[in-house]
Amino acid sequence: MITTLILFVIAIISVYFYIFKWKFKYWERHGIPHSKPVFPFGTIRIGDKLHLAQQMHQQYLKFKEKGPIFGGYRLLEPLLIIADPQIAKQILIKDFSSFHSRGLYENRKDDPMVSHLFILSGQQWKRIREKVTPVFTSGKIRGMTPTILAIAERLVDKISSEIKIDSQIDVKEWLARFTTDVIGSCAFGLECNSIADPDAEFRKMGKILLKNVNFVKVFFGQNFPWFSKNILHLTILTDQIRNFFFNTVKQNVAYRQKNGSQRNDFLDLLIGLYNEKKTNDEKDWDLEGLSIYEIAAQCFVFFFAGFETSSSAISYTLLELARNQDIQKEARKHVKEVLKKHNGEMTYEMLQDLTYIDQCVFETLRMYPLAPMLLRVANENYRIPNTNYVIPKGQSVNIPIYSYQLDPDHFPDPEKYDPTRFASKESQHTQIYMPFGEGQRICIGERFAKMTVKLALALLLMNFEFEFTPKTNYPPIYNTRLPLMSTKGEMFLGLKRL
Repeated sequence: MITTLILFVIAIISVYFYIFKWKFKYWERHGIPHSKPVFPFGTIRIGDKLHLAQQMHQQYLKFKEKGPIFGGYRLLEPLLIIADPQIAKQILIKDFSSFHSRGLYENRKDDPMVSHLFILSGQQWKRIREKVTPVFTSGKIRGMTPTILAIAERLVDKISSEIKIDSQIDVKEWLARFTTDVIGSCAFGLECNSIADPDAEFRKMGKILLKNVNFVKVFFGQNFPWFSKNILHLTILTDQIRNFFFNTVKQNVAYRQKNGSQRNDFLDLLIGLYNEKKTNDEKDWDLEGLSIYEIAAQCFVFFFAGFETSSSAISYTLLELARNQDIQKEARKHVKEVLKKHNGEMTYEMLQDLTYIDQCVFETLRMYPLAPMLLRVANENYRIPNTNYVIPKGQSVNIPIYSYQLDPDHFPDPEKYDPTRFASKESQHTQIYMPFGEGQRICIGERFAKMTVKLALALLLMNFEFEFTPKTNYPPIYNTRLPLMSTKGEMFLGLKRL
């Protein structure tokens, strides 16, 4: 018993010194400004009232004058934060080869649905990116426009039938149902019917997916990937989510192959790359074509990355237009003028002429970047330009785009919603503004998302006038459980039929 007690005390002391005298002294040893870490989450407070991006912004404002970089801790691991947007651009673009990985946890064997484009790195990422890119060309997106327009018209009709002369709705919920139907149709070739039925299967899965995202599991997997993968067999998705999306894709692929059915959508492109001999075995990465698991994973990330981000972008824009009635009137006037120019037809070409709506969306994404931080991992030692610090291979790097875009030194009066900031290309602050990411890993669906958002906004502004009500939360309250800057709970706005 005495020997056991002595060994236990020695173990506790060893752990204490390892964590507090070594791990949590990393930035101090390297002379890098940093916040004081707190066990066990480091400088990130999970479950805090503030979103992770807002927590990071507080640190950014504290340290940005002290140098181009500062340090933080994600659990026990040192995290380098880039305070200088110029260095961030160099990492993302010029020196991409040194930072091609996001460093996100991936367990292909136990959780094949997360082996998708957003998480993969290196040659695996490059191979799939090259194969998937053709679906997002301007020609493909032009072909999807009538489908998205038809869904948007159903949205307007359904809202119109359910509101009174002067009423209010949860725009977040309605727009999530809209984007769910858009993604379901364009990615899976399915009629999800979320607009008509809020309990439709795809909509329910979207809610379950967002509810079950677990920051602790994600961070643990990132910090201890080998242990998480090989010992714990840690998975990010639940069996319910994984089985639903896999079976949906598998059945759809089998149906199309059997019946020779084609819809010229995202799934059709992936089916063209299908290799039936390929399995979920990690050794199959280098075979040509895609396995059914890889096809399902790409469809899954299209759904996850598309429905919540696009619906949030539309919701935040309507929130700001409701708050700024003069801008809302200008936006509506602009839509009417452009629509008249195109003989009253809402086409792909008409959407390209909605320059003021572009400015509104750009300004929304400046204030509310849906993915507020970009993550990278150094795959080789890398010296930060104009500093003595060398990022060691394997260290995580955080690029806080939310902080750049809310920095008064970059955007004067950053809390003010002012679409005219983006009235010309020169005013778009190309070295700072990057809500879709930057470099070779820029969001592959950027053009598709912008087109969907603009179309929905144009149609909604033509049919409704939006305003605040006593139930409107402003500023919005963020869901601190999610890495995305999504609101917590409803987003109520009043609206009148025009």
